[in-house]
Amino acid sequence: MIEPVLEIRTIPMSFEMKINKARYEIATTNATFELQRTKGGFDMKMRPTKLNIDTVEARYSAGIKSVMRSVQDYAKRGVQAGYEAVAAYAREGSLMMDISIVENPIPAIAMKKFISEVEFNVGFAPEVGPDISWEIGGISMNFKMDDLNFDWNTSGPEINFIPGNIEFVVSEYPKVEINYVGTPIFVPPSANPNYKELDTFV
Repeated sequence: MIEPVLEIRTIPMSFEMKINKARYEIATTNATFELQRTKGGFDMKMRPTKLNIDTVEARYSAGIKSVMRSVQDYAKRGVQAGYEAVAAYAREGSLMMDISIVENPIPAIAMKKFISEVEFNVGFAPEVGPDISWEIGGISMNFKMDDLNFDWNTSGPEINFIPGNIEFVVSEYPKVEINYVGTPIFVPPSANPNYKELDTFV
């Protein structure tokens, strides 16, 4: 029986399959805020009491007059003197035209002109008191507290979706191995150390 001299072996392909599941990652950021402060304050206003003393009329009654009041008084006196002179001339004319008077009225009229009634009105005490008025003062206070403004910076969570995948890793490719399992073949045959020459003459 002839034994096989070749050994043939087929090695199939070898691979690994890795399945990566789908997943998602959530990244969160902390909320931040900005603080703005508006400073308040305390404001106080004081209005002092005001005293008003008007002495115009008091000084006028004491004879202390302003230029304007002096001019007005002199004007009034001038008008009054004119009225009195007209009245005096009217009375003197009436006396001179009165026929019932026997004596001559001219000496009597002249005597009245020389004799004048002098009135001494000297005084410095005011007849009218000063006009006194006042305005009540006060204190106004305004207090304003500090204002705090918060500006929040918030952001939602960031979701990163990673889809699933399948990885094929080939660890060994397919192949065919052929091995010679017989005895060695010597050329020429006499090179075989176990060679025995055949006796062909028997």
